[in-house]
Amino acid sequence: MNIKLLQLLNGAEDKYPHTLEQKFPHVFKKIMELWGLSEINQYFIDLMLHSRAEQREGFPLEAAKEILDLSLIHDEQAKAKQLKSKAY
Repeated sequence: MNIKLLQLLNGAEDKYPHTLEQKFPHVFKKIMELWGLSEINQYFIDLMLHSRAEQREGFPLEAAKEILDLSLIHDEQAKAKQLKSKAY
């Protein structure tokens, strides 16, 4: 379990992306690299939408759910950060 990500998830182990970490380590690594950056939003979109010429199998349901959950969590954190910075 990645301690940094668990901290970003405020310790919410039920939101931890075990499937991504185990079965799609390249995706997990990229999400960790982009976390906190605006580029992560496009990465989440690219993961979930078919945009390549060749056919792709897609993610299993559990991995897709983890991607969606991480996207929503990241979005909430980004909005909270914006509100906090506007308050100052």
